[in-house]
Amino acid sequence: MPAISIPCPACKSLLKLPDTSLLGKKAKCPKCAHRFVLALPVEDEVPLQLADVPVLPLAPKMGKAAKWVPDDFPPASPSIPVAPSMPFGPSSVEPAASANPAVNPFDFAAATDSSADSSAFSPKARTTPTAELDFATPASTSPTAASPTQRKPVKKRSRSRRTGLIAMGIMTLVVVAGGYAAFEFNKQQATQVKQAPAVNVGWEQKKVELATSNETVQSLSPTSGKNIPLDYLPFTPHLLCHLHPQELWKKNDRTTVEFQATLGDLGIWLQEQIRLRTRFEPEEIAELTFAVNFGARMSAPDIAAVVRLREPQTKTDLMKRFKGQRRPDPNVEVYDSTDFSFLLIDDQTFSVAPVAMSEELAMSRQDSALASPDMEPLLQESDRDRHVTLLFDLKILDSHREDVFMAQLQTLADKFVVWLGNEVETVSWSMHLEPNFYMETLLHNTSDSSVLKVQRHAQLQFSRLAEEMLAGVKKMKPATVGSRQMIGRFPAMLQALDIGTTVHVAPACARLVTILPRQASVNLAAGTLLTWNQSLLTNFDEEVLVAKEGNTSVPDKIADRLQMKVLIDFRRTPLQEAFGYIGESIKTEVVIDGDALKGAGFTQNMPQTFDLGTVTAQAALHEIIKKYAQERDPLVLIVDEPGKKLILSTKVKSEADGLKPFDTAPK
Repeated sequence: MPAISIPCPACKSLLKLPDTSLLGKKAKCPKCAHRFVLALPVEDEVPLQLADVPVLPLAPKMGKAAKWVPDDFPPASPSIPVAPSMPFGPSSVEPAASANPAVNPFDFAAATDSSADSSAFSPKARTTPTAELDFATPASTSPTAASPTQRKPVKKRSRSRRTGLIAMGIMTLVVVAGGYAAFEFNKQQATQVKQAPAVNVGWEQKKVELATSNETVQSLSPTSGKNIPLDYLPFTPHLLCHLHPQELWKKNDRTTVEFQATLGDLGIWLQEQIRLRTRFEPEEIAELTFAVNFGARMSAPDIAAVVRLREPQTKTDLMKRFKGQRRPDPNVEVYDSTDFSFLLIDDQTFSVAPVAMSEELAMSRQDSALASPDMEPLLQESDRDRHVTLLFDLKILDSHREDVFMAQLQTLADKFVVWLGNEVETVSWSMHLEPNFYMETLLHNTSDSSVLKVQRHAQLQFSRLAEEMLAGVKKMKPATVGSRQMIGRFPAMLQALDIGTTVHVAPACARLVTILPRQASVNLAAGTLLTWNQSLLTNFDEEVLVAKEGNTSVPDKIADRLQMKVLIDFRRTPLQEAFGYIGESIKTEVVIDGDALKGAGFTQNMPQTFDLGTVTAQAALHEIIKKYAQERDPLVLIVDEPGKKLILSTKVKSEADGLKPFDTAPK
């Protein structure tokens, strides 16, 4: 066979091959070192003898397994020209064996040996030695003409192709399904991100109601001052007491004089502390802020005060009162006496602290004290114009109660901490005496609680306060008639306090607001002081002697009980609570016909707001019923003498039940 010249695809240099046995192999150009697959050039292709008859494609290689070749299979003639394989698709025509033994249609051995890595070839580069077909010789139709050896690769190829197609179809379906699922998942995730969370309409409406209620009760405050400042204090306070001494110690005002008298020993002690630490009389001080820092356990707490005088003072007068030596620091005026240090701010303002804290006191001239994180929310709600404000950290006060309270107050302090509960962190209590007795209590929740929990707990505790106090008062034995009467009325005062108190929810605390008549402050202070003093002399472990039934002072007839006196001061008190309070005061069961009220368009939560003072129970009930006398189906009161109870119903329902309404109008 003549030599074959193959050009290099890179430099076009000719590579001479001795024969076609190296076709399909990779070679390196000796001139440019380019590596390429050896293949005959297109222009050197030898045309087929029968151009109109297509050459059947060779079967794809079935692998490296051994193939059986007949013994009498003659080798291909070297004179037969080699033609490139045609890129035909799969054909359903099976090649027939030629009758001429010199013709070799499929040389499997040559196809296997000629190219070891045919997957890297292009269609033009993939060539296979093929013998020329002799179409002049008729094909044999004998059953034995087609050898089983020649048919077996064709069947294996068809089965392999079908299996490959099925596998490719399954993989395609899996990929498409996975892609579609991923697309839907991403689409759903994007939709969830874009969609706003569902709105709880009921809770949103409840929040609006709570905010409106809080704003409304704040508008009832008699003062509207700024927050209590922490200027000129040498430490972070754990307890803060803000006072207006000139208002509380006025000598020409009946209310303040009576209030001072009812404070008793507490008022005397407070007055002495003001004189000792400020060097001024209470009526000379317009505004006074006491601050307490408890420090380490089992040690005396540090006490500082900021004094704002009613009138300006000369420096000479102030130095005479301080009786101290000025420190050498020219930037601040600090005077050290034997027990206290005084920081002079101006002719009306100065602060005082223990002499051991003079350095911290001097630094407070430029840097104000910082409130603790738990007290800060209540300071933001404080009002420096109130007559009295007491703000403290309940947890710290509880841990230092042995250092703060005397032995007689230890039990009371323990009960107070337990009564407030574990959900309260800090407390602010303020009071103003004019024009009515106004009291506000703020309760800030702990980190593991919430404002709503504190609000519900406080409301429940206040509702039980009068009953718990009554159980203790029954064991007391006052020595005088006046004390006995005042202490006996103290549980009723607490009941009135509960009725006059409304509980609200602020953003950072629960707000309890109490509004009572102006004289109530004096009565409440006197009752508290007398009850406290008597509690120190009472043995609460002693059993109470129960009076016999014949000695009761409650009338037998319900009509007579309605003439008993009750204290009425309702502040948006629900209807059912107002009737319950009146019934409890006269020891009579009260039944509200809910179906009757519902049919007439009434509710048991209708607010009742009026202050009647001390009147008969009948007059109080009449005040409630006459409010609804002009309605289509008015409220009526029914006296059930056999059942010993009062029934609140409507006119239509009472007539249907055959009950006669009771005339509540005063005779």
